[in-house]
Amino acid sequence: MRMSVILSYSIDTSQITSQWRKNVLKHKRLSIGLFVMTVLCAANMAWSQAGRELVINHFVSDPKIIEGHIVIADVGGAGSVVTLKFYDDKGNLMGNGKETLPSNGKLNLNPEKYVKGTVMTGTVHISATSNVTGQYWQFYKKATDGWRNIAVPAAAKPGYTKLVCQHFVSDPEVETYIVIADASGQGGSAYLEFYSDKGELAGQQVVNVPPNGKYSVQPYNFVGRKKMTGTAHIQTDGNLITGEYWQVTEKGKYQVAHMMQGAAPVVEEIVEEPLIRVMVNFDFDSDKIQKRSYADLSSVADAMKRTGSRYEIGGYTDDKGDDEYNRKLSERRANSVKEYLIKQGVSADKLLTVGYGEGNPLLPNTSDANRAINRRVEFKKM
Repeated sequence: MRMSVILSYSIDTSQITSQWRKNVLKHKRLSIGLFVMTVLCAANMAWSQAGRELVINHFVSDPKIIEGHIVIADVGGAGSVVTLKFYDDKGNLMGNGKETLPSNGKLNLNPEKYVKGTVMTGTVHISATSNVTGQYWQFYKKATDGWRNIAVPAAAKPGYTKLVCQHFVSDPEVETYIVIADASGQGGSAYLEFYSDKGELAGQQVVNVPPNGKYSVQPYNFVGRKKMTGTAHIQTDGNLITGEYWQVTEKGKYQVAHMMQGAAPVVEEIVEEPLIRVMVNFDFDSDKIQKRSYADLSSVADAMKRTGSRYEIGGYTDDKGDDEYNRKLSERRANSVKEYLIKQGVSADKLLTVGYGEGNPLLPNTSDANRAINRRVEFKKM
């Protein structure tokens, strides 16, 4: 499946306090804030995959309450030697092991064995000598808690620079978590943006994911503590992550979890596209590109280098603010993108920048949600 891609602006996220957000919303130059991604398709967004390296994003070792199982299955009949490393949430190595996986068979491993019964939560990094798949199963020993039993597939390395949580709930009566796990051993910042079902920005947060560890976020705390449902977009500075969404309610007697999907642009998918969409973030009222956008722009650069086409980098705003100022700032930002692409090896002769101001809106400028879509930059083949 191919994808069409457009760069779009929204609110800058250089600060995250509610008062800052209120001030920004009043600012006349809001119309040229941060670029945000709107997904048109789910190309290359796979669930658990076969691979030689996997990540269990979350496991529990609590011998009195939970019986946990890490299931690793052989792919292709080759068998494998499997190495496991168990880390706590902060990324401290708590245990390791090496097991032999039979051809066409599976391993069923209890995490407690490898962390010597330590009561903890954490992540598991799995390496194998041939392709495997994996799952984490969690059973509650108390019969009346059986409704909490759950299984979640392992994520495949190397991980992603961007994830999408397709659905989250913010409700004081429902316990929910977005779990972000480091997949690279490097750790780093992760930028979260929470949107309502209608695509309106509801909250934002920057967190630090420790090397080999994980960070859990409760959406309710970052959307103004209001009841809602929506989606969350997570982006890093270039470090690779995997993640899950967990939701449990005692009243409803259920616990569910789903893997978050990778959403970074794929070079092979955009080479032939006439219009490219990625996420590009700028500091507020500035043409300085934030580091978290480098990975996406590098993918765009790699795609451009594979073609002989020329591209127009066009900047657009909504109808708010001074027209001439917005036109000039959007043009400067387009030029910043051009300069970055040139540093990545794209020929300057391939790139033309234009500032269009509020011209050619994609939607009527009748709501904040529509204006966020109209604030954009587009890469068009010429």
